Amino acid sequence: MVSKGITVYSYISVAGYEIEFSVPNGRIINNENDNHSAKDLEVESGNIPGRENYTGRFIWRVLQNSREIANRYNDINSLTGNLEGGNMKSTLEDQSIFIDNVIISYGFYDAGSGQAGLTDKDQCFVTVTANQSTWMGSLAPQGSPAALKPFSRFVLVAPHDDGMATMQNSDAVINALDATNLLKFRENIPEIQWFGDLLPPEVLVHLLPDIVYALAITQKDTITSMLGLGARYFEFRPAFPVPLFTEISHLENKPYFQHACIPGLAYNVFLDQVVAFLDTHVAEIVTIHIRWDGIVGECRHPTTDELDAAMETALSKSMSNGQLKCGTIDCLTRSIDELRNSGQRLICMIEADKYDSWTAQAHATLTAAPILERFESMNTQGQESHPLTVLQCQATSQSIKEVLVYSVFAANAATSCLSETKARLDQQTLPWIRDNVLTRLQAEKPIVVMNDFIDGATVDVAINLSRSRLAL
Repeated sequence: MVSKGITVYSYISVAGYEIEFSVPNGRIINNENDNHSAKDLEVESGNIPGRENYTGRFIWRVLQNSREIANRYNDINSLTGNLEGGNMKSTLEDQSIFIDNVIISYGFYDAGSGQAGLTDKDQCFVTVTANQSTWMGSLAPQGSPAALKPFSRFVLVAPHDDGMATMQNSDAVINALDATNLLKFRENIPEIQWFGDLLPPEVLVHLLPDIVYALAITQKDTITSMLGLGARYFEFRPAFPVPLFTEISHLENKPYFQHACIPGLAYNVFLDQVVAFLDTHVAEIVTIHIRWDGIVGECRHPTTDELDAAMETALSKSMSNGQLKCGTIDCLTRSIDELRNSGQRLICMIEADKYDSWTAQAHATLTAAPILERFESMNTQGQESHPLTVLQCQATSQSIKEVLVYSVFAANAATSCLSETKARLDQQTLPWIRDNVLTRLQAEKPIVVMNDFIDGATVDVAINLSRSRLAL
């Protein structure tokens, strides 16, 4: 008898909901008491009908008072461990489900044989939380005592590398590359050189989509969906493409979110989605932090005039008749209602200083331990000299050579090493933030909780901390 293991994780914060995970002859039903826990199932050949059939179905169902409202599945071969079918075969297609005023976020990792420290068990997480499109207005209604408190009392959720939820623009470049101009990618992305040492250029160029997917895809929802989930802080790295990329492809020469030199979402598209959201959610406030960390030199940064023009163009499309305005970093210290009354519900700052938990060494990990050590090192005194504090939950395991190489050679659309660590690390980082932020980080500064594949559990932690800080 052969089998393939699956570790399942769930988070529920809405009354009356349960999540059922099942395989042939195996079932787990989780409720809110099972939040931040991990449980295991096995797709065992002995439980699959048919003498020569090794494929069994793994399925999750979200139940509201025993009534199914959503499900997703994958068919898993218990002999090879491979996915044979299903609707969770691509991380980018695992987009959050908005239904009955709740949001269901989920993800699936297709594990290999456990090489390079990676797990050999498939991973699946599901969160069920309230629709948080209006959470700021609910916590601090206009005219309430809470709304008189400074904006800095909020704990804001940030999708890590928020512009990397699409391969559309990077594919435009990759599909135009050949073995000759592949050199430009190798020059600007050191990790690609790891493969260049193993493969000839004509082979490497065909692996590029898998390499880029493993390196750069950190989100799976649209900006509009992230806002609906409750995200209110976005670090965006807008820059023009490497000139060669616009020469050989149909990519328009304008600013995109850049991961090194990999183009993600266009900056104007990002701004349009934020403005459209703020038009219809008049008590919400969104913060944009323009940065250029890690962008290669050939990707030209927009000038101040170009950034201002992009913002003005986006605001000109607002349906608010000029009532929606852009504020600066000074808005962080003003009261919530003051920002609403002035229309400055879109705060934009450029390369502001921050008290950040991230270091390259700590986050190049497959475990939560070094990230938690960074959290433990932070304190109120450290906050005081910085305008904002950032706690980063995600691992950057693609920085580990063996992990990235194995993930790419075993690649399909659900084998990113970033999805391998997502739920397992959240199980430890989010409870730490929930239990420690109020006592360890007490400065009058906004706190940002950043994560890959943004989900309801991350948002709930931030909203509950915001509620407590507004009550102080």
